[in-house]
Amino acid sequence: MRAVLSVPEPLLASVRQLVAGEEIALDVVCGGQCAVRVEQGNERLESDLTTLHAGGWITCPAAQAVASKLQISNGAMGKILNLLQIKIRRCDLGCFE
Repeated sequence: MRAVLSVPEPLLASVRQLVAGEEIALDVVCGGQCAVRVEQGNERLESDLTTLHAGGWITCPAAQAVASKLQISNGAMGKILNLLQIKIRRCDLGCFE
């Protein structure tokens, strides 16, 4: 059973295109039951294990935990974060501050 990512309607097509193009085993829906949801806003909010804030930020350990929850690779998670313009902070490798 594939994990489900819920995204707002304005982002739905682009996230689905990325997931299909990269062959990421993830279902992308708009609303409904999901493992993780994406929210849009004007503030740079911190994302967590249940909500990714487009245009916000997330810690590296939290991003890895979300990837695990969605049953996708860290690399696939990074591509989704890039598309959603979510910055990584407190990188375990020291690459992002």
